[in-house]
Amino acid sequence: MLTSLLPGFRHLRTPFALGVLCAFQLWILIGGYVPSRSEAQGFIERIYTLGDVAGRAAVMAAISFLLYLVGDIVRLSSNQMTNILTRLRLPRIAPHRFSTLSAQSRYGLNDFASKAFMKRSDSPSDDDVSTLAQKMVMEFTEIRMRLIANHLDVYLEHDRYDAEADFRTNVGFYSVPLWPIIAWYWTPWMLLGVLASTVLFLNGLRARRDANEILVQAIVSGIVESRFYNEEADRDFAPSAGNVTIRRRTGTR
Repeated sequence: MLTSLLPGFRHLRTPFALGVLCAFQLWILIGGYVPSRSEAQGFIERIYTLGDVAGRAAVMAAISFLLYLVGDIVRLSSNQMTNILTRLRLPRIAPHRFSTLSAQSRYGLNDFASKAFMKRSDSPSDDDVSTLAQKMVMEFTEIRMRLIANHLDVYLEHDRYDAEADFRTNVGFYSVPLWPIIAWYWTPWMLLGVLASTVLFLNGLRARRDANEILVQAIVSGIVESRFYNEEADRDFAPSAGNVTIRRRTGTR
């Protein structure tokens, strides 16, 4: 039962942490403008009254839900994070740090992609191999679904790294504005916290590469099949207009 609950807790953790982080930053900026209970009037006074009626437990549950909702709205997916990094041109500065695939994974995927052309006795160009490998990377979402259906243990290991990557990259990204805000109200030394956020973000990218390494190995080792790879390998056997090729299979009785 604990194994089945863990993936759910992992995916709840990131939105809730982001909601708390955003709320804390807003509290530092505008917390002084929120009236106290004795000074509250109108709508703010009604909120205080509602808290007295509902009880502390209900108020905490409502606040937790709102924090989770805010965090889920601002959370960035891996594709959105990759697009941001590409627009900032960070992968060009340090490709090995900001890439979602390690050099070993990329080499293994390209080597596996080249075998699709060799099955047809073709000598593929580097561009053809890279294009097919990139298509397989775009297929990672489908690969995850196939692992859930047929190899749940492999998927759970991938999901652990993926959840860690999601948590670290998002918290690292959204915590960057926190340090200048605290530095403005307290001490400039807090700007050093930007380094901590950067390290956390880079650790998240490393976890993302580890998660994708599992998907690459699942494809290369044959645990799951790539649709794009099979289409490329069987291209010469596909029927075309005016020229139908029949692949004869050995029957069993």
